[in-house]
Amino acid sequence: MIIVPAVDISKGKCVRLILGKLEECKVYYEDPLHAARRWEEEGAELLHIIDLDAAIGIGENRGIIAKIIKNVNIPVQVGGGIRSLDIARTYLDIGAERVIFGTAALELNLIRKALEEFGFNRVMAAVDHVMGRVAIKGWKEILEINAEILCKNLIELGVKKILMTSIDRDGTLKGPNLNYSLKVVASLPAEFYLAGGFSKIEDIIPLKRTRVAGVIIGRALYEGWIDFKKAKEVLRIVN
Repeated sequence: MIIVPAVDISKGKCVRLILGKLEECKVYYEDPLHAARRWEEEGAELLHIIDLDAAIGIGENRGIIAKIIKNVNIPVQVGGGIRSLDIARTYLDIGAERVIFGTAALELNLIRKALEEFGFNRVMAAVDHVMGRVAIKGWKEILEINAEILCKNLIELGVKKILMTSIDRDGTLKGPNLNYSLKVVASLPAEFYLAGGFSKIEDIIPLKRTRVAGVIIGRALYEGWIDFKKAKEVLRIVN
């Protein structure tokens, strides 16, 4: 299991939101490339970059994301507003390791085409949820769609990598609410990554005994609640 630092971008800056709210936005780096390079230097094996503006439909930060991809030497997965094959193709062509379909994960025909064109290693589906109810469009809409059933449908299509975010804790530093996500992880055959509310290394250690492939962490790393190097070392020695 790996820890994946998140680099969330809004209006050209590296930020974090609380519960996905732009009005509760904190800027950590004026230039997101500096954040990306920091995590690379500290030993990150993968970066998780999200275009928040594209996710909620108020703009996009593709140029900045392209600069990051071209100036780091570790894999980068990109999400936020990727709702067409053309946008996905653009990111993959400039060197992204994989693209993340969030809202578009509901469009199973689109996911099928993406898997056919790009291959399962380069496609990730994000299933954001509030206690099992799927959230879309930058978490602005909560649907009466069961997250576990959506995951199952995606896996049946051929999706191998799924990111589940429990959005009721995201950015709050109150600890993750993992009961639902871990139930899904235990029941379905996919490479799962989890996000939402991780605030201390003790939140992460128990996940080593599960089938979770990685955790995405943002605010806790930026504010020093979790020391990235120390967390990596602790996970290395924990059975």
